[in-house]
Amino acid sequence: MKSASRYFLRTSVTSQPRLHLVDLFAESTEYVRDWRLPFNSISLISRADPEDLSWCELLEEKRRLFLEEGSLSFTTCDTPMRLRFSTACEHCCIHFRYELFPGVDIFSGLHKRFMFRDQHLQEKILAAFAEKDQMRKIVMAEHIASEISLRFWPEELPVDMKKIMQFSELFQYVKEHLDSQLSIGDMATFMGWSNAYFSRVFHSVFHITPKQYLIRELIVRATGLLNDSGKSIKEVAAELKFSSEFNFSRFIHHYTNASPSELRKQQKDSPIYVRK
Repeated sequence: MKSASRYFLRTSVTSQPRLHLVDLFAESTEYVRDWRLPFNSISLISRADPEDLSWCELLEEKRRLFLEEGSLSFTTCDTPMRLRFSTACEHCCIHFRYELFPGVDIFSGLHKRFMFRDQHLQEKILAAFAEKDQMRKIVMAEHIASEISLRFWPEELPVDMKKIMQFSELFQYVKEHLDSQLSIGDMATFMGWSNAYFSRVFHSVFHITPKQYLIRELIVRATGLLNDSGKSIKEVAAELKFSSEFNFSRFIHHYTNASPSELRKQQKDSPIYVRK
């Protein structure tokens, strides 16, 4: 009998996506707002009143989806939508980014909201939110985010990996120099390109403009400093090189609809949204 041939197969892990939890929260609130969230969102409607249903309107599709009890949704990053919530509705949310590079999500450019029902997944989410061990809760939420990502994995990645690699050093440069003074011109100069050519190529590869990318990353860094650094708002504004605390507050409010002090009060137990 002929023996089986030996073999060894290796898969490169040089380029691997990183999952980052952004928020993990349950809420019952009341508002009607337009949002374009810079991260992916998993939501479970754990309580709803059939006579007062909350809803989500997908602005690009001009379609309204009603949020019934037990329904699950997965919304990809940067999807334009209008949300209406009433206090008759309670929902559990997991917000996360699944990035190929900082600011470049696997689901970038899809602009989709998937609605479905799954009793097993519903039980997993409820169990995660009921978990008292905070670290275990985070791991359970990460597992759910990974499961959802695999279920709705895009047929094609939003970016060409060969093209994206030319920006790898730029992303490291932005990470090290990110503040309010960092400009599109600085990024273009780093790449050795003109501003116009850089902006055109960046948008064609990542489906967002360089300005949108810088604003999104600056908001993420600012909220991190507000929540984790113990610095005053004035000190955070200075570290990010805003000309004044007033201008920093105006920037934060314009893109999050909240003041720096409100974001600090929310800390990590409440969601932070970035307006379109």
